[in-house]
Amino acid sequence: MYTNFEEYAVSSLTGGCSNLPKVNGKLNFESEWSQKAFAIAIELSRQGYFEMEEFRQMMIKSIRKWENEHGLDDESWSYYSIWIAVLESLIYGRKILEKSDVTQLVAETFHCKNSSMPT
Repeated sequence: MYTNFEEYAVSSLTGGCSNLPKVNGKLNFESEWSQKAFAIAIELSRQGYFEMEEFRQMMIKSIRKWENEHGLDDESWSYYSIWIAVLESLIYGRKILEKSDVTQLVAETFHCKNSSMPT
């Protein structure tokens, strides 16, 4: 079950049409970490740290940059890796958390040694 804000956020991310993957009317994620990344962004937006439209525009820009730097057959593509990089950028830019806190949080939450943002 989604709250009104979650419905709004999904609509904002998709430009008004929900084309995110769904199963039985609910968002579907390929992995637990991508679901967590999605939830963190939605919650920070709900708390007023940033607008979903700003997040969406940053995603568009980051995806465009990745596409310009990689071939279409590049198997390193990961939508939610870009999602995490954009999320980290907003967290640092808004000083929501310090970089060391984000690095630790990413490692604990997503089971990886380093955050996706360059040091």
